[in-house]
Amino acid sequence: MLIKVGYSQKEWVLGSKAEIMWDTTKIPHCLIAGPTGGGKTVCSQLILKELIQCVNQENINICDFKAGGDWDGIVSNYAEYTDCDEVLNEFYKAFTDAISQKQHQEKYLIFDEFSSYALSKDTKNFKDLMSKISHLAFLGRSFGYHLIFISQQFNSKVIDTAIREQFGLKIYMGSTISTESATMLFPNCEIDKSVHLPRCCGYVSMPEKDLDIIQVPFITDPVKLKQLLMKKGSTLFR
Repeated sequence: MLIKVGYSQKEWVLGSKAEIMWDTTKIPHCLIAGPTGGGKTVCSQLILKELIQCVNQENINICDFKAGGDWDGIVSNYAEYTDCDEVLNEFYKAFTDAISQKQHQEKYLIFDEFSSYALSKDTKNFKDLMSKISHLAFLGRSFGYHLIFISQQFNSKVIDTAIREQFGLKIYMGSTISTESATMLFPNCEIDKSVHLPRCCGYVSMPEKDLDIIQVPFITDPVKLKQLLMKKGSTLFR
């Protein structure tokens, strides 16, 4: 399935809208990072808007650990803060059932502030969580299960190198990027960290493609975007 994640900034400034497309059949999982105000929520919500048009909303699961009001009311399989455990466990059970029954079905888990969620766990529960995420990351593609993790920052304490490599689509939204984020998300790319990107821009990488600068539309009223998502989620594919 092809999902638009944004536009190439190089073409955008020339007046052309060259879409950056995510082929979920080849690249199963996505990481989206960036500081507060950098545009990662709008980028993520625009990706969700594309998903809702292609996938039954019952197959889209959303967890919002920060409970910031960006994701509630859009799909029925939603949880925030400590209730995220339930939605994640249900998603994982459906995944293991699909393996047992050798079924393929397109299902997505969007998890906002995954890093904070993971680090809130004690040692035992953290290991259990990482076992599930590793299982999903490595075998999800074969059965149509996709992860979209959003956080201000990802580091090796949260997602180790082996798991991170399964997230083929990596997006960092923000005018500047820290050395740690550049190393974690784009380890083989040369990024001039002194450069300040224009508003609503960031970096994007996918396998077998050069690092690009992604542009997302400027949303003057994010509330209206949320309302649109709520409307689409409640009316489509019922």
